[in-house]
Amino acid sequence: MSIQVPVTGVLNEKQAHALTLKLAYSMEGISACTYDEINREIIIESENESKTEYLLDIVHKMILEEKEIRAMGSRLIKTQNQQKRTYPKIDQTEIANYFDLNGTMKKELAVELYSIFDLIFQSISQNYNAKNRKYSALIQREVMDVCKYVNYFPQNAYFVAELPHDYYALKQVKIENDIQNSVRLNEFMLSPAVCFHCYQELKNQKIKDSIVFTAEGSCFRHEAAWRVGQHRMNEFSMREIIYFGQPEFVCQIRNDILEEIWDLFNELGFCGRIETAHDPFYFPQDSPRAQHQMLADMKYELVVEIPNSDISFSIASFNNVKDTLCREFDITSSMDKKHLHSGCAAFGIDRWVYALMSTFGLDLQCYPQKIREYYRRSTL
Repeated sequence: MSIQVPVTGVLNEKQAHALTLKLAYSMEGISACTYDEINREIIIESENESKTEYLLDIVHKMILEEKEIRAMGSRLIKTQNQQKRTYPKIDQTEIANYFDLNGTMKKELAVELYSIFDLIFQSISQNYNAKNRKYSALIQREVMDVCKYVNYFPQNAYFVAELPHDYYALKQVKIENDIQNSVRLNEFMLSPAVCFHCYQELKNQKIKDSIVFTAEGSCFRHEAAWRVGQHRMNEFSMREIIYFGQPEFVCQIRNDILEEIWDLFNELGFCGRIETAHDPFYFPQDSPRAQHQMLADMKYELVVEIPNSDISFSIASFNNVKDTLCREFDITSSMDKKHLHSGCAAFGIDRWVYALMSTFGLDLQCYPQKIREYYRRSTL
């Protein structure tokens, strides 16, 4: 059943959109949550009519919270609409033959494209003498506690559970085929981003010069089940370039990588934009942090716009977190003893693959020359 909640005179457009995103992570038992801009209503599709009162209570509480938040719009940094190009109309069901739209599997061409994009990003990282790393998909909870990840983003956290190495507990699972009463959390989380491993590696160290890392790995973020599909997945792969140094160095390398990726984006014939952004802080009391990120240009996102559709999504971010994380992990300069600045450029490899297929289809001969050249080299 549909539940319509009017917000006219209560929330402005930016607040209504922001609230709709938060509501997706705030209510179990729904199958959709959208904002109708024409009628200025938040529309919730509920799977259980008996929960209507419960759902409305959550919505009204969160409306009261959201109306106190100063919602800030993104500022456009760069844009590209490829006006002179003609793009094919793509059937999403055909893409699903190679790239399961729920993200559980990639096959054949999608696997080849994944390798190609990772090679491209890795090649770019070497322009900055990045040191290669390979980190675990697991990360200790105490590491994430240092940067307060669960405190700021509880809606996205994935924890790791285990059965105790106890004879009676294991026997009980065998007999009753029920793990609920025996399972427990262990000391790990599934890593939500690659860069956190770098901070742990450098924790409590004094760094003489600037240092750059690159790593590719699996990342995990708990998504509402009904939102998973196409470009949004619970598990996804990231190639990151992570940099530490003096403020001027971090600012410069972030901008240099951004320009290099923007050139690649245009060379590949994508449509889209770069805009200011902020991390998805869940609680209203943390909204000043989101506002600070926007005002201080701490996060830029590269958003691809799929031709002949209304689909758009972020495929890369370029971050300068100043000294915030180095302060938390006590990473300092051996020269002036001050905490270093840091940041990362992160590329969602799965999303680049999906964007390419959604823009140009499945015929390799229709792909941009750069992709065809990399593919040819990989088959030699």
